[in-house]
Amino acid sequence: MPAFDFPPLAWWGLPLVAVPLVIHLINLLRYRRVRFAAMEFLLASQRKYRTRVLLRQMLLLALRTLAIAGVVLALAQPRWRSAAAGLFGRGGLQIVLLDDSLSMGERDGHATAKTAFERAKGVAGRIAATATGRGDTLVVASFSGLTAAEPAPLLPAQPASADTVQRGRDALARVATSWLACGPREPLDRVPTLAADLPVAGSTLWLVSDFRHHDWHDAESAAAVRRLSEMGVTIRLVDCGPDATASTASDATTTSNLTLVSMEAVGGVPATGVLVPVELEIRNDGPALVRDVQVELREDGASRAGLQIAEIPAGVSATRRFEVRFLQPGAHVVEARLPPDRLPADDGRLCVVDVVDHVDVLLVADDGADPRSGDAFYVATALAPGTAAGTGVRPRLERPAALAALDLAAYDCIWVLDVERLDPAAVDAIERHARAGGGVVFFCGPRTRADVVNRTLHREGQGLFPVPLAGAVEVLPGPGPGRVPDIVAEQHPVVTGLSGGRNPLLDAVRVDRVMAVARGFDEAAATGLQRLISLRDGGALMVEKPFGKGLVAAVLTTAAPTWNNWARGDPSWVVVMLELQSHLARQRRRAESLLVGDDVRIDLAAGSDENMVDFLVPPDAALVRQVAAPTDDGGFQVRLPTRLPGAYAARWRRRDGTEREQVAAVNVDAIEGRLERAGRERLARHLAGVPFRMDAADELDPAGGTLAGLPLARPLLVGLLVVLLLEQCVALAAGYHVAPSRRC
Repeated sequence: MPAFDFPPLAWWGLPLVAVPLVIHLINLLRYRRVRFAAMEFLLASQRKYRTRVLLRQMLLLALRTLAIAGVVLALAQPRWRSAAAGLFGRGGLQIVLLDDSLSMGERDGHATAKTAFERAKGVAGRIAATATGRGDTLVVASFSGLTAAEPAPLLPAQPASADTVQRGRDALARVATSWLACGPREPLDRVPTLAADLPVAGSTLWLVSDFRHHDWHDAESAAAVRRLSEMGVTIRLVDCGPDATASTASDATTTSNLTLVSMEAVGGVPATGVLVPVELEIRNDGPALVRDVQVELREDGASRAGLQIAEIPAGVSATRRFEVRFLQPGAHVVEARLPPDRLPADDGRLCVVDVVDHVDVLLVADDGADPRSGDAFYVATALAPGTAAGTGVRPRLERPAALAALDLAAYDCIWVLDVERLDPAAVDAIERHARAGGGVVFFCGPRTRADVVNRTLHREGQGLFPVPLAGAVEVLPGPGPGRVPDIVAEQHPVVTGLSGGRNPLLDAVRVDRVMAVARGFDEAAATGLQRLISLRDGGALMVEKPFGKGLVAAVLTTAAPTWNNWARGDPSWVVVMLELQSHLARQRRRAESLLVGDDVRIDLAAGSDENMVDFLVPPDAALVRQVAAPTDDGGFQVRLPTRLPGAYAARWRRRDGTEREQVAAVNVDAIEGRLERAGRERLARHLAGVPFRMDAADELDPAGGTLAGLPLARPLLVGLLVVLLLEQCVALAAGYHVAPSRRC
């Protein structure tokens, strides 16, 4: 069925079709009847040729009428919609896709101003009202609705009517900006499924968004638009960003905004009464430097002293640390918040610190180790110096033979101190501990045998030990009285306070003997291998590598002052040992931090835990009960989707009657804080070869512009030209023209 891009021109112009008829009738009234003899011969001729003349005049009148109608219709830009829609009395398909990602909550700086999503909802209402007048089929969907596990549009495909528009408005009134970082790619891929039984070819897609650069700089989003265009879909882009106009929509713009990117506990032992450092990162996503940034801090809902950052340059992140101390065990929530700005949703962040009464570590030493002066003594003294300096660490000394019988899951970290050999059962137990997220530390010494370590622990890179060993070697002293320190701290979190320049804490450390790394071993090619401390001559002294979910470190010298003097009164020894313990146990004790949209997962042990979990979800700690589902490894797992930021507490009971609790911090994706917009020019480059039209939300006229269907303007103009040529020919044949006289 035909439709018009400019319907008013058709309704106002079609009455002009009657102009030739009116002129013809007026001309008939101008004749006067005068009878005289000579006219009788003419009247006889007229009666003879009357039918032929009348036919010519009627044909001429019809051609002139058709010419005027053709001009009016050409100006109204007609289109032919799908034949199937015309047969069943339906118009074109109008698909409205709303971006409801987190960045759509941006305001233009005024508290009373509309957000981008509020403008988007107004646009959807105007499109729906226009579609009603044309008899179109209407679909309205949001980004978050199409990225859900079970996609659902706000308004399913149905013929546009007053009732449909009202249902659409009611659905739009109930929705708000989501907390998700949902980009356009996946929703665009699911657009063909919204058309129900209608063909998507010839439809119009209204993509209503703020068009952030981070959503459109990748090729996948552009490819999704290109696929729809190739299917015959007309692409209409509507910019709902703040201050979007026809002039500004052509340029990429960046607005001021501060984003709390991350916050987490970065060290220390999370035990009662022990200071735990927490690090937060704030990014300045605006175009100008920001001064005197105030950060509000809360612990378990109670205010505490905040932070002040003097300045953050444009496009730069600032990192700050503060310390927390909790006197009660359990999960504690730490929250940070910035002053409200253009996008308040990314101004807050939280983390969870799981505090325990104490942290158990296991020290493993050979039978001949002296508990008062051997390696175990110096490690235990560094980790737990006494009640005067509580660290929260409780060491336990055991022999290698006990490893297979102990429940290693009770220990955050296992320290293997100059052990000659470990039997296969002990090696297997330690490897299971590391794979589950536990930490392992190896110290070398006189009892360490390189061949045994390489065969049982390193196993050509497949085992626990990070590097293959060649054997013990002497470290030659440096020349002269002002010699270079024997050890050098690398850029690593464990020794971050000791690295960089000359450090007096390391200058006094002397290393006489180490276990050398096997010659030919390529550290750079080893997956995940990192150095913590190097020797003066460039050799390795302390290295680490991941193993499963845990970390394994190797110190290629003794803990006791046998091959070195590090543990003999040097304060850096205690600092490094405590930081190493915290670092290795961090993987296991790290509180779960998720992004909105992720699932909170609780793993339950079959036979030990009940299969019912109660969740307390934000914002009002509403109770949600979930039943566990079996997993492939024989256990059970509970999953809870998240749609809001906050702390999600999971509680369940064990079969022995005890209760368990696990708290997860759920935050927004910091990428949404990057408010730089793509603009028409960038989009034209990303969508090269795709015809589209882009309008500002406040200036959009849904009735104008390009609608769905096949354009008929060009064939109509060709037909109009043919009609005009025929009209001239018929006018020449039907007119009374005197033939030019011929002169002899």
